[in-house]
Amino acid sequence: MTLPWIFYGLAFLFIGVAPFSSDPATRVWIQNAATGLYATGSSSGAIFFAFNFGDEGGSPVETWIWRACVIQGVQQTYTVMLWFWGNLLSTASATGSQLGPISPLPVLFPVTFLIAIILFACGVILFIGLPNYYRQSPDEVPSLYASILRRKTTLWFFVAVILQNYFLSSPYGRNWFYLFSSQHLPVWGTLLLTAFFYIVVWAAFLAFFAVVSKRHPWWLPLFALGLGAPRWAQMLWGTSGFGLYLPWTGSALWSAILSRSLWLWLGLLDTVQNAGIGMILMLTLTRIHVCVAMLIAQVIGSVATIVARASAPNNVGPGDVFPDFSEGVGVALSKVWFWIALVAQLIICVGFFKFFRKEQISKP
Repeated sequence: MTLPWIFYGLAFLFIGVAPFSSDPATRVWIQNAATGLYATGSSSGAIFFAFNFGDEGGSPVETWIWRACVIQGVQQTYTVMLWFWGNLLSTASATGSQLGPISPLPVLFPVTFLIAIILFACGVILFIGLPNYYRQSPDEVPSLYASILRRKTTLWFFVAVILQNYFLSSPYGRNWFYLFSSQHLPVWGTLLLTAFFYIVVWAAFLAFFAVVSKRHPWWLPLFALGLGAPRWAQMLWGTSGFGLYLPWTGSALWSAILSRSLWLWLGLLDTVQNAGIGMILMLTLTRIHVCVAMLIAQVIGSVATIVARASAPNNVGPGDVFPDFSEGVGVALSKVWFWIALVAQLIICVGFFKFFRKEQISKP
């Protein structure tokens, strides 16, 4: 649990020192190495999620739910900041600014160096501060993989990962850049909207779930599954041209504000759903089983993403999965892949509804 922070810190250090090289090709390869280091560190997400929850100690389920919501909220806010930085670099590169990723001046080094120090410090604090429970070797779990494969909820989780990554992974970056793409809404306005949804509104969600989960630990999972496919809806709004301009708002500024607000709201619902599915695993499996299942899902999801990049109908753009509604609603709705992708996302919730109640450990 401490090693990932080394990879995170090294990734930011590599980004900062890349401009010191006078050779553009060398700078690009240093940045590629930074990407690999960061990807290596981020693959530990399953470990951090699973081992934030204990099997012993009588910890109430509502504490699990509150902690899962906090983790998801912080993760989503951090993701927004990373994409803001990426958008800043891309914009600067396109305009020839010195902040561009191939800038000959190391102007970003002080910032990346500070971030790297903070990340290294997180690893050191974890290494020193974690209790002795985390320093012991785990007990052997008999029939670990067989027990995971016997659980229909776990198998359906793998199916959900395949369906989501195949149809939704390719336009992921395009979807995020939509948030900062408006020329009429300043960046600080976008950040204020983001802070409102992912801090104020998310805090309201936290308070709500903290109250209702005291009586019904399965309330968050069922609520999350009832949301349907918010990630699909967000990508449709951000990549299909649906949300580029809302003429009924009366001005380009209000169009940008309301369209980004809807995008953030859908992203918030997707965060709620992710937390709910995580709690389905926590209420169905033990901690070790959750960790292994999520690690397997990461591998499956990576393979599905690679296959999607090569063969998905939206591998190089929105395609027929997220058709351009500016051509006409009838034209867009006539696309077969639009309906296939939508049904594939909705069926995920149906499967979890079917298997969760039967296999959950803590029943009301």
